[in-house]
Amino acid sequence: MKTHFLLAVFSLCSILLRAQTLPNPILFCTQVPQPFGFATSLETFGNHQASTFSAPRGGDLYIRYPDGSLKNLTQMAGYGQTEMQGATSIAVRDPSVHWSGTKALFSMVIGSATARYQVQSYRWKLYEITGLGKNDTPVITLVPNQPVGYNNIQPIYGTDDRILFTTDMPLGGAAHLYPQHDEYESSPIVSGIWRLDPKACSMADGLEMLTHSPSGDFTPSIDHAGRVIFTRWDHLQRDQQADADIIDNTGYGTFNYADETANAAKSSILPDVEIFPEPRPGRTDLLSLPQWANTNPQNFNIFNPWMMNEDGTEMEMLNHLGRHEMGNYMTQNFTNDPNLHDFYTPISPTPIRAMFHIRESPVTPGLYYGIEAPEFGTHASGMVVKVNAPPGMHPEQITFTYVTHPDTRSPDETPSANHSGMYRTPLPLSDGQVIVSHSHATDYDENIGTSGAPLSKYDYRIRLLEANGGYFKASATALTGAGITKTVSWWSPDELLTYSGILWETYPVEVKVTPRPTTPTLHLQTVAPSEQALFAAAGVNLHDFQKFLRRNNLSVLAIRDVTSRDDADQQQPFNLKVSGSAHQTINPVSPSPVYEVKHLQFLQNDLLRGIGGMATPKPGRRGIAKFLHDPTAVAYNPPTTGAQGSANIHPDGSAAMIVPAKRALTWQLTDANNKGIVRERLWISTKAGEVRTCTSCHGESTLNQAGSTSPANAPQALTTLLNYVKGIDRDNDGIKDIYDAFPTDAARHIAEPLNEQFVANLTHWINQNLDNDAITWTTESNTCHANAAVINNRAADNTGKIDRLRRFVDLTNMDSASLTFDVAYARYDAIKFDKLRVWAIACDGTQQLLYDKSGGTLATAPDQTGLFTPADCSQWRKETVNLSAYAGKTLELVFEDVGGWGNRLFLDNILIQETGISPPCPDTLLVSGTITSGKYDAATTITTQNSGPTTVSAGTNVMLNAGKSVTLQPGFEAQNGSIFKAYIGGCGY
Repeated sequence: MKTHFLLAVFSLCSILLRAQTLPNPILFCTQVPQPFGFATSLETFGNHQASTFSAPRGGDLYIRYPDGSLKNLTQMAGYGQTEMQGATSIAVRDPSVHWSGTKALFSMVIGSATARYQVQSYRWKLYEITGLGKNDTPVITLVPNQPVGYNNIQPIYGTDDRILFTTDMPLGGAAHLYPQHDEYESSPIVSGIWRLDPKACSMADGLEMLTHSPSGDFTPSIDHAGRVIFTRWDHLQRDQQADADIIDNTGYGTFNYADETANAAKSSILPDVEIFPEPRPGRTDLLSLPQWANTNPQNFNIFNPWMMNEDGTEMEMLNHLGRHEMGNYMTQNFTNDPNLHDFYTPISPTPIRAMFHIRESPVTPGLYYGIEAPEFGTHASGMVVKVNAPPGMHPEQITFTYVTHPDTRSPDETPSANHSGMYRTPLPLSDGQVIVSHSHATDYDENIGTSGAPLSKYDYRIRLLEANGGYFKASATALTGAGITKTVSWWSPDELLTYSGILWETYPVEVKVTPRPTTPTLHLQTVAPSEQALFAAAGVNLHDFQKFLRRNNLSVLAIRDVTSRDDADQQQPFNLKVSGSAHQTINPVSPSPVYEVKHLQFLQNDLLRGIGGMATPKPGRRGIAKFLHDPTAVAYNPPTTGAQGSANIHPDGSAAMIVPAKRALTWQLTDANNKGIVRERLWISTKAGEVRTCTSCHGESTLNQAGSTSPANAPQALTTLLNYVKGIDRDNDGIKDIYDAFPTDAARHIAEPLNEQFVANLTHWINQNLDNDAITWTTESNTCHANAAVINNRAADNTGKIDRLRRFVDLTNMDSASLTFDVAYARYDAIKFDKLRVWAIACDGTQQLLYDKSGGTLATAPDQTGLFTPADCSQWRKETVNLSAYAGKTLELVFEDVGGWGNRLFLDNILIQETGISPPCPDTLLVSGTITSGKYDAATTITTQNSGPTTVSAGTNVMLNAGKSVTLQPGFEAQNGSIFKAYIGGCGY
């Protein structure tokens, strides 16, 4: 009997082992349990903070191999502490595996108080780990070029190996705006999704904001189609803390900053300065005003699935899903329109209120798993859901599926038999199985321990989902067996806290090779054929126009027909007519009343709301909606008959406007009296250079309110915008702003990332004297050049010694580039001579030799045994080097003198400019007065002034390049010692 019993136990263990077999290793994090919810690291929002309250120290990054064995990766790499948590203690989160399966990113915070009452600031930082194999030694390195002094979390690898992540670095990196406050509790929040290039020369070169979210974007991932999928907190409503201060005098201390500057004036919240959207419930004082007559109050709170291209363009809800498809109660906007009604019944028969932790199935592309969870009290855990939403599927065809029983969507003190616990971070595996982080607790969490030894109700362990009737539930056996135990102590910092027991297991990810998307959504600079035809008709090159937008941090939003609206949206007016035009879109079933709309009005999110009182305000600011006023955007928009931030709606129903990029925007349709008729309910942001066309304000999922498909008209408003912009020349230099990198500086044209005439000597250069001897680069004035760089190779025998001038050059907004410089040199003789080299060094350290001349090839004058100084301008030569291989990048430019005990070498007029611009210069150009050194281009003719002198002064070097003619009128003078050249051959000759 005993033998049989042992065999039975062995057989049972074998079955369990087979049930837990996984195809690949699993990375996951352990964490000391934290029973408190708000603003801690597993919460729905505000989870980015790194204090020991938000993220108790003592967890580690682990890997589980397919045979069930575990390895503590952070410990083996030399990170973390046991027992008392001090200066080298850690917490970890958010692992994400590289496409190759050989390395991973994660976030880690290091440090804790080492003594009682020791208050310090901590930050999550991004790290990369290699050596994930079972027999490898893991190595952890800090990711370069990430924001310093901010919390950086949720990193993923882009298809080009740049890193997408979320951070609480504020808009524009302005430290005085830190932290950004959310729109709900005015508590700290991440500002959006950012991208960094770890191979860039510096953070400034490689860091960019992809989204600006007033209340936060979370957990980005890239699906098989190259789309970035993430959760966005949509909470576009007025400030509830300010409302409470005004109505109930609650003492939040809300107030207004005059603008976003560091020293902006402060003022009371009264009179109420908020303008959008409608007042919140409870503001009867505002709702009784004439402008809000017959208007319902507005509040809004939902965590939606969103998508965008990997470069930040085309941001919208996943497959254009909305509340009508997902399910969320909405009140009608106006109370006096019988056509409008409250919304109760979503299109999906299985609606959801939120979707967190979204992951695509590697087995079924376009199938996404996530969690519907309440906002508070469950550490963002709830019901596992999934949705099939591949690219191109219409929203009305999309339904959600409850993977775990619907009873798991909410905590319950008296759960039903169907409530199997709380779930978070579902992970679909490459073999079709799904892992979750699961807790048996079914209630809201709370501290069931003591103040000094807090304990959580929750017991998060990573488990497989297994079938359970028509749903799934967590397996009874955790993937880590009995679990990972630890005993830790830490200062709170006021009190010594302890925990001893099993650690939480969170953030599972599969370690495997993942094919990169075959069509990554990067650098997509196209518009639909109808809009492309408008660019061609206006004579504006789309590529060049997008570069103009990028240079000025702008984008374009164009709408084909604002009168067309989704047929499901009957909460806001839908019988819309263009004021002064016959164009309209009318619902045939309910054809009246008809609303005339005249303007599309944009609003921008300005960080202006403070809290805590004007005398001692809390750090950071909350964003509120203000009518668009960005000065650069305003400068390029056509005149409007509407209020601030408005664009006229054209007779065909279209509207177009230049807007600031990298800033949250929203909008409304207004009538002739600038009253809002239809209001957007979401914030969006755009990428610099983006030209975005929408079919309508609330785009049709399938049909609009008249039963028609989406508008396909070429928007007349875009033509008006293009024709207006292409004629602007703000500095009157003859070069239109869309082709001028310096639109407010008449002295500089096109793109000049480097224009060095050594006026400030060597201030802008790193002067590298490798031998630390007396021979080094310096500057001096000479004939023909007011100042030039010079090195005296004759001062001593410096054979083989190297001296360099180095400088970083930003070519990120250039498509092609050329380097020109002037050189003057004479050998000592045929034996003693020197060499000049020019190198380009990329930020990853690779270098290319661009120019290499020495001796007679380098010389511009005969041999001289005395010190060489150019006698006149004829002893200078202009050299040209093609830099187009580095266009779009940052590089280090190095001029290198290789000594040969020869003679003096001179450099001047180092210029990098763009070539191949269409067009690169104005059609005609009039030059007058004293002409400074440089090139003057015109597509057809250049003419000097007829009624006064035009002078090329001594010591200047002037080129006039024209396509047809250069006409020198009487009074033109090229003084002795100047260089003057004129060419007929075209722009950029």
